[in-house]
Amino acid sequence: MSVSSTVIREEELTERLLAQQPAAKATLERLRVRLEGRSGYGAFAPIRNRGCGACKVTIASQGLQRAQRGVFITCANCACFFYIAVVE
Repeated sequence: MSVSSTVIREEELTERLLAQQPAAKATLERLRVRLEGRSGYGAFAPIRNRGCGACKVTIASQGLQRAQRGVFITCANCACFFYIAVVE
């Protein structure tokens, strides 16, 4: 399985986040400024093995359940917005 098959484009994730949670725009902008120039996932990270795909911190069960329902949540450690990676 290649990484590209599990990574969703950031533009698509941004559109989905702002359509669902318009108030998250300020958080997203602050996160992008903080991460500017760094390599990695950017403002969004996939959930992998019950953890953050960017920093590997384990996600609490309640957070996983919310993400599975399509709600964008953020990592308690690195502040990236999570998304469920879909394997094609």
